[in-house]
Amino acid sequence: MERLWDAGKAILHADLDCFFAAVEMLDNPRLKGLPVIVGGTGPRGVVAAASYEARIWGVRSAMATARAKRLCPQGVFLDGTYSRYSEISKRFHSVLRRFTDEIETVGLDEAFLDVSGCLQLFGPPQAIASEIRRLVKEELGLSVCVGVGTTKQVAKLASRRAKPMISAGTIGASKGVVVVWPNEEQEFLDPISVRELWGVGPKTYQHLKSIGVERIGDLRRLPDATLVGIFGRAGARARLRASGSDSDTVVSGSLRKSIGREQTYPTDIYGPEQIDRELVRLADNVANRMRIHNSAGKTITLKLRFGDFRTITRSVTLASATDSKGEILGHLRRLFPEGASERGIRLLGVALSNLTLGGIAQLRFDDGYHSKREEELAKSVAKIRERFGSSAISPASLIDATGVGTRKERHSN
Repeated sequence: MERLWDAGKAILHADLDCFFAAVEMLDNPRLKGLPVIVGGTGPRGVVAAASYEARIWGVRSAMATARAKRLCPQGVFLDGTYSRYSEISKRFHSVLRRFTDEIETVGLDEAFLDVSGCLQLFGPPQAIASEIRRLVKEELGLSVCVGVGTTKQVAKLASRRAKPMISAGTIGASKGVVVVWPNEEQEFLDPISVRELWGVGPKTYQHLKSIGVERIGDLRRLPDATLVGIFGRAGARARLRASGSDSDTVVSGSLRKSIGREQTYPTDIYGPEQIDRELVRLADNVANRMRIHNSAGKTITLKLRFGDFRTITRSVTLASATDSKGEILGHLRRLFPEGASERGIRLLGVALSNLTLGGIAQLRFDDGYHSKREEELAKSVAKIRERFGSSAISPASLIDATGVGTRKERHSN
C-alpha cells in the first residue's frame, strides 16, 4: 500500500543530470561512457558541465578548463552549443508544465514545482516525480533526478542525493527519486554538511567550522544569540531552513534579476577598434536575449577585467527600460573608461538589470533608438536566431573575411 502524503505542501525539485554533457552525448552517441567536458576550451576557459566519467577524475563545473585538462587529459573537451541546450530545456519545462503551472525555473536544467494542489489529479508527489522521470527519459532521452519534500530547501537537497554518487573511482547507481517525508525533515537534514544550506557562503562556512558547526544539525541547535551574531537578521530564517520548516515559496513566472553576457578572451585584447567590435557583439547578444525573454531593463552595466585581474564595473540607469541594441551599445561606449583599451582587456561583460516584463511598453520616437521598423526587425532577428542559432544572422560590423565572427559566450545570468 502506497504511503500517504500527509502535509499541506508538496514541493519537487527536478534537476537534469550533467545537462550540457548529456545533450552532447545524446547528439553523438559515440561520446557515451567517455569523460565529456563542456565549457570554454581556451586557456582561460571555465568548465560549464562534466559527465560523471569526467567527475571521477575530479573535474567539476566552474573549474578552470586548464586545470580540468591536467586532471583529465583524456577528456573530450567541447565548446557546446547554447541554442541546442535552450531547445532541449524548453522541451524539459514543457513536460513539467503538464503537472502544474506553479513552476520556478532555476536554470536551463532545473526547476522547483509546487504540486500541492494537484495530488488528487496525479497522485502522491513521489508518483509525480517518478512519472516526470519516465517522460523525460522517454521523450528527451535524458535522465532527471527529482527530490520531494515539504520545502524548497529540502527538495533541493533531496534531488542532490538522488544523483549517482562517485566512490573509489566508480559511478554508483542513480536513486532517481529521493523522498523526504513530512515530519522527517530534521532526521534528513541533520547529518548534511552545513555548507549545503542556503545562506551559508564560503566565509560563513569557515566561521561556522571555527566554532565546531559542521553539520546542519549543529547549526539548528545553536542559541539564538549565536545565530544572530553570524547571520544577522537572517538568523531566524537560517534556523527554520536547518529544521526543514521554512516558508520559502515556489515563485512561478518570476522575473530574472538581470540578463547579461561575459566573455573571457584567450589573450588580452587591445585597441579601440577590437574592443568596440566586442562591445557590438555583447550588446547584440544581450539585446537578443532580452527579446527572447520578452524583457527590458533600465540599468546597463559594463564589466572590465584587465590583464592584471583588476576588475571594474560601471553602470547607468535610464529613465525608461530598453531592449534596443543601439541604445545599449551607445551607453556601453560612453561607460568604457578612457584609455582602458591600451591596457589589455582580459574580460568584458554586459548586463541589463532593473528588468520589466513585456519589453518596451511604448515606442519612443524622439531618442533615435526606437521605431516601429526597428521593433519589427529586432523581433524577426530574435526569431531567426532562436530557430537557427545565434550565428544565423549578425550585425555587419561583426562580419570579416572569414564570415560572421562568433564566440562562445558565457551567460552571466
